[in-house]
Amino acid sequence: MNLLPSGVRIFLLAGLMVASGMICLITAADYSIGTIIEATGPVRDSFTGTFSQADGNGTNVSGVYSDSVMTNGGSLSLTKQVDMSEKSSGQGFETQKVVGYSSGTSGGHLIADEYVLTSSDMYSNKTQGAICFGDPYLVSSCISGEQSASFSIANAKTLTLASAGRSSNGTLDYSLSIGTPQSNASNPGLEGTVISAIHGKTKTQSGEVSLYDRTLISGLITTFTRLYHGGEQQELSEMTSTTGSVHDKTILEQKYSQNDTTSGKISSGTAVYAQDVMTNGGKTHETRQISGSGSISSERLVEYTSDGDRSIQASEHVVATRMSEGQEDSGTPACALGGTTSSGEEKSPYKQASAQTGIAGVSSARISSTTRISDPERSDELNLEYNANVMIPIGFNASMVQEMKDTDNDGRFEDLNGNGRLDMHDLVLLFQNFRWIGESNLSLRIDFNKNGRADYADIVTIFNSMNQTSSK
Repeated sequence: MNLLPSGVRIFLLAGLMVASGMICLITAADYSIGTIIEATGPVRDSFTGTFSQADGNGTNVSGVYSDSVMTNGGSLSLTKQVDMSEKSSGQGFETQKVVGYSSGTSGGHLIADEYVLTSSDMYSNKTQGAICFGDPYLVSSCISGEQSASFSIANAKTLTLASAGRSSNGTLDYSLSIGTPQSNASNPGLEGTVISAIHGKTKTQSGEVSLYDRTLISGLITTFTRLYHGGEQQELSEMTSTTGSVHDKTILEQKYSQNDTTSGKISSGTAVYAQDVMTNGGKTHETRQISGSGSISSERLVEYTSDGDRSIQASEHVVATRMSEGQEDSGTPACALGGTTSSGEEKSPYKQASAQTGIAGVSSARISSTTRISDPERSDELNLEYNANVMIPIGFNASMVQEMKDTDNDGRFEDLNGNGRLDMHDLVLLFQNFRWIGESNLSLRIDFNKNGRADYADIVTIFNSMNQTSSK
């Protein structure tokens, strides 16, 4: 069945060049494909391309790019360019895509996905010192890595999207943008569900750095931006502005080991940064930046509001460890015939630093934080700097909710401090905490004037009730 309606314009530009005389084990080829679609009605477009190259000297690079777009009605505009290269000087791919969609009155929707991956293995012949009488040509992995990014969109009624990816010699640069900050009624962003995932891992002889990031959003997405660079340095910048449910999780982990044969210092350690945000609705605005390779650096700002029947929970954890083994005599050549001798000097063998923050069950909050973990190669000491500022509605106290009592079983909390009666202390407590109580799912439990909402008129009603009671 042909899913492309009549009148659709599609232009495919493809070129194939077979390279010759190149230093590689696999025949190389380049190709470029461009696609333009302007259509009203059902559309289906998909593409998958791969490349793989080995230069015969221990370097192997491969990658994958695939995407698809499908609609069952509405108006679609798509422009896409895919370039694949297998040349030894810059193996990889480069992609650019822009999508606009509106279901209009057709009742249709759009589903789409995109996946990019690049992996690399680089080996070298490591010659051991002849004085050790070992194998003079020990083949060892110098560096290997795998980086990937993807997104999936379901049930989108309106959509403005731009993505771009570039893979070169084992590194991946990827950007994704949905919606615009200047959204309006005619361009509200994405209305539907989006899932994005970014995975990156790089291993060297001295350590490993890995990044995991996954976001699930369902609702109206005004701004959704992801900028990722994966390689020996893992970097990620994110911005999200949405009205709907959000689940966002990020983990950056580093492992390192140091064996300095000159000084005899041997050490190993880990550094982990993790953050999590989950909401069941409401308005969320979040910006984050994180990077790691040697040192870890992150900045985060989360702002959340709701009408009182939705809430947020968020957490952030940072842990750094360092283990030092015995220090050898630096005056003794490494791997000498007589062996090395211990200096007998003792230092603290194990060190750990950690910090964390978290909130749960509040209907409005503002969270800002910064994290810095120093590069272990620059210092024998752990250096963790963590600053967090959590602002939630004034006077929030989780134990207060447990103390509230409905003394006459009328569905309203008259006794806020739990002393068994309505008094001036309850009035003061309500006034101090009125904002967060009014925004929470407890709001109707303090609607004493029965106007269907919590407002300051309820405080006046309580005050008048107290005066009438005392005058009797």
